[in-house]
Amino acid sequence: MREQIFCAFARLGPAWVRYLQGIIGLGGVSPAGVRLLSAIRHHPRPPIMRDLVNDLGTTARAVTGLVDTLEHEGLVRRSRHPDDRRATLVTLTGEGEQVMERVGREYIERASTLFDVLSPQDQADLVRILGILDDELAARGQAIQPRQPRVATETGSSGPPG
Repeated sequence: MREQIFCAFARLGPAWVRYLQGIIGLGGVSPAGVRLLSAIRHHPRPPIMRDLVNDLGTTARAVTGLVDTLEHEGLVRRSRHPDDRRATLVTLTGEGEQVMERVGREYIERASTLFDVLSPQDQADLVRILGILDDELAARGQAIQPRQPRVATETGSSGPPG
């Protein structure tokens, strides 16, 4: 059974990424740009560059390039950290917030249609199971993005918002 689960995840991961990339392009922001804007928006405090590297699971060079592009487009702003002169804070501009409101809503709306093939109970079970796996990855030091607050589902269990 472990091998079947492993293979299912190995197939689903790349297919999910391709699916998301196929429906993005909203607002002219790249998929990587949307991930970065989302990481900034959902971070519990204004992130520094190192936070974004950790949140996205990528390299400092990649994050710097993305921030450069998004700053040039007027979607993010860099500023000095008030307590650490070596650190740079990255925040969304007003335009960046507007783009995330619109793109985020459309992106989730389009992407989540995939889950319509699942019954409401299967959807609740999937959220619950993914929450368990996410918690275990975080416990093993592998959290990618900060967790969203857990909310009660229709079945009464708690899980990340769906």
